[in-house]
Amino acid sequence: MSCYFRQNSDTEIAIPRYFESSGVTYYTVRVRVVQVEWLVERRYKDFDELNEKLVEEIAISKKLLPPKKIVGNKNPSFLEERRQKLEKYLRELMVFFRIQIPRALAEFLEFNKYDIIYLLQDLATLFIESGEALLSNRKQFHFSALQVYAISERLNLPCPPENIENRGKFDFSHVLDFCTQLEILKVTPVKGHDSFASDYNAVDVPIGSSNIIPKKLKFNLNAFRNIHTLKFYALPPENILDIGLLKPNLQKICVHNTTTTSINQILLCDNVHKENVIVNSPTKADIAVQGPITSSSASCTNWPKINELNFSGNLLTQIDESVRLVPQLRTLVLEQNRLKNIRNLAELPHLQTLTLSVNLISDCINWHLELGNLITLNLAQNKLKSVKGLRKLLSLVNLDLSCNLIEDIEEVDNIACLPLLETLRLTGNPLASIVDYRSRVLARFHDRASEIFLDSEKGTHKELDTALVLSALHVSFLRKKSQQ
Repeated sequence: MSCYFRQNSDTEIAIPRYFESSGVTYYTVRVRVVQVEWLVERRYKDFDELNEKLVEEIAISKKLLPPKKIVGNKNPSFLEERRQKLEKYLRELMVFFRIQIPRALAEFLEFNKYDIIYLLQDLATLFIESGEALLSNRKQFHFSALQVYAISERLNLPCPPENIENRGKFDFSHVLDFCTQLEILKVTPVKGHDSFASDYNAVDVPIGSSNIIPKKLKFNLNAFRNIHTLKFYALPPENILDIGLLKPNLQKICVHNTTTTSINQILLCDNVHKENVIVNSPTKADIAVQGPITSSSASCTNWPKINELNFSGNLLTQIDESVRLVPQLRTLVLEQNRLKNIRNLAELPHLQTLTLSVNLISDCINWHLELGNLITLNLAQNKLKSVKGLRKLLSLVNLDLSCNLIEDIEEVDNIACLPLLETLRLTGNPLASIVDYRSRVLARFHDRASEIFLDSEKGTHKELDTALVLSALHVSFLRKKSQQ
């Protein structure tokens, strides 16, 4: 991202070509500030309007701009001559405004899209004019990666000369004031394109007409120190260089549609040695000597208030031991990843809701050793044939097993024994296509059949009557079997 006020000595303006579209001639302006480049397409009419503004506001000479021509203005030789003169005009303006670019010229050349200072001027204007209305809705705001990067970089810059920021409505303090009031922060590669937020390839697509790649924008989030929810879409967590000031207050993290393969890439996003970090839970002896872990005494890597993590739509292949860093976690959403099993969840004693739908899980052996206090479990759209490993999840209330590979009605016995179970989804399994499927499943719950919501519905009177008969027959069969 450019920063003209510090890099004006290595700035270049050129008009390499012109082209015609729908009978109108456009001139392609190329702006380069050090290594950052972008293109702007302008008509001669746009140049004329710019010149009028500069004459009125700055009192430059009106004759700097090459004059209009009514007849013969489509002649190739004339257009080439005009291209050269317009290029000379812009270069003379940039020499004249070497220290400070007037706002009209900055917008004409789109510095307000790709330059730190001028982009933040747009944000400052937005926040001072509409900040209260924006904050009235849940104190949530959606930033692009470029905007967050600009804020992060501006904090590391010396204050620009006062006439550049023009104080008043362009003052950077308006941006900081807005950011510190936010409670929910959403960051995507760009704004205005919802498809980019759902495509992890978007981080490799240049922003607008520039050569700026979102994946290469590294930033800190310390300007947003009071947020309790962070939402990251299609951006690798490694883009975050420093998140330390957010950790004491953050309660929820959402990271979606990235190429992240391991949870430590998120929870240790600002730790350059994350692969070598050994995460240890405090022992009883530690607590006896040091007292309970608090936000002030905890390791710098801990997240003391996180109660929800939503990492759906990534490429996670494992649940690594970094989950120990969120000991207060209650909800964990890992939908649409590449998980084949679960690990390290025994370190989360407060975990109540676990979503593992749309993964590659084919067995659930002894899951009660990992999920002792779980209330809601979603395993939809996996590859399960047996659910025997769930039979000891005694606190389970809600279970979704839809769209798996369960065929045998006997498998229902493994979950019908759960004393607190209230809702069960089995639709989409081969089991659901058998005759009297609902009655036969409800029959396995015996006296509790009327309490169960099967596939979001309680049993009808007819289904429950049939289930009662099937239950009696099944009990009789088991007694005879036990006597043999």
